[in-house]
Amino acid sequence: MSSKPINVLYVTPESLPYIRIHSLGDISYSFVMAMREQGIDIRLMMPRYGTISERMHQIHFINRLTNIEIQMGRERIPASVKSSSMNTPRTKVQAYITNNEKYFSSHKGIYRDAKTLELYPDNPERYMYFDRSVVETCNLIEWVPDIVHVVDGESALVPAMFKLLYPDKFQKTKFLLTIHNFEEQVEADKSIYDKLCIPKKYKDNFLHKNKFNFLKAGIIYSDAITTSNKVYKEAILANPHLSNGLIEYIDDKEFLAIPIGIEPWSWNPTRDKLVAYRMEYDFEDFKYNNKIDLCNKFGIEFDPTIPVFGLILDVNEYEAIDYFIDNASEIFKNENLIVLTLARVEIKYRNTINLLQKKYKRNLRVLYTNDQSYFHQLFAGSDFFLSFDTHDPTNLNLMYAANYGAIPIVHDNFIDRSIFKPYSPDTYDGFTMIFDKAHPQEFYDYILEAIKIFDDKETFNKIIDKARSQKFSWDEGAKEYKALYTRLIKGK
Repeated sequence: MSSKPINVLYVTPESLPYIRIHSLGDISYSFVMAMREQGIDIRLMMPRYGTISERMHQIHFINRLTNIEIQMGRERIPASVKSSSMNTPRTKVQAYITNNEKYFSSHKGIYRDAKTLELYPDNPERYMYFDRSVVETCNLIEWVPDIVHVVDGESALVPAMFKLLYPDKFQKTKFLLTIHNFEEQVEADKSIYDKLCIPKKYKDNFLHKNKFNFLKAGIIYSDAITTSNKVYKEAILANPHLSNGLIEYIDDKEFLAIPIGIEPWSWNPTRDKLVAYRMEYDFEDFKYNNKIDLCNKFGIEFDPTIPVFGLILDVNEYEAIDYFIDNASEIFKNENLIVLTLARVEIKYRNTINLLQKKYKRNLRVLYTNDQSYFHQLFAGSDFFLSFDTHDPTNLNLMYAANYGAIPIVHDNFIDRSIFKPYSPDTYDGFTMIFDKAHPQEFYDYILEAIKIFDDKETFNKIIDKARSQKFSWDEGAKEYKALYTRLIKGK
């Protein structure tokens, strides 16, 4: 007789297919699908933001979870938790979606105002409310998960709420916190503690440097901690500044770096429904045709003799945006390149970038969008992928680039060289051109090197083959998470 499968509730602020703002939206979706294929009975819970269509995603009512009251300080604010399903051709996962007009449905952005891109000032209260809805959902449907797996700062209050609000009912449940980025701690004025409705004797566990800190509470009340990058984990342990001092609260808890992967159906050149031309037999045809399509979408003339460099600039990555702006004159000294950029940036940056686009109109085009199809098309149509990011240590975009044959040229932001093999201009080994932003000449040299090897098709194709041969699969990571779940349940 087969044993009962482990049941897990995975709590995240965002996930495809409903919404994707950061890499977390991709990771959440691909993770639950991978765990389901490992035989884990996993469900996902997230908020319903105003841009999520209930009709498109077939989100429907659950009678027992309609107009449930969520206690927020002295207020009782109703929520309706609805149900949907997430699917791949092989896998199906149930999703619970928290609906509330005040905190989510009325917001057209996710974390930021859709027009100004300013962070919503009530974000801590919004996610405190969501986290409480997670706990009340399990309580009302009488579901005691074996594992509650929460992700990043926005979900980090969940373990504390379970343990302090319903200590007897959920005493067998184990709590796992995954932190992809210690910078995203979700802080608020300490007065927000009163909205938790938890006795004041626990207050110090939620305060850090005189602020209410979601991530500190998550670390203290979780049974184990994970991150996705072993280089990042080592840096966090070595330098307390990178965690804002929170590393001290991990104490003797298990702290693991478990690798992530990419979703094999939607991020696959042979299956990708969002690119103009899927790969059939010949990779060069795939790249050539998607490059034409990409240039057309950006409104720039296609020239097969000039390499295309893809670039993504996001509002969270101020240092990356500044670096691009400060180094544009050096990048475009050589006119034998085209840089196609997807940007989600504030107005102050947009004005500057528009001036650059006007100045270098033959070589630079920018689209201001968060449309997912453009991200797929950018990787499919680019020869190289530029990244100046110092914010996201998951390196997920580098995986996409390599998988689609866009050679990464990247700032050394916790790059795991055992995965992203460093390129050598002397031997042509490796496929990742890694530079340090503190030494701009390294970056300029790699731009020239990229242009050179683009003209040497034999060498260029060999490097692309090395990149595309990497297996950015969830297989290893999913097995490690399954083993961790099992250890936590057994108390080992």
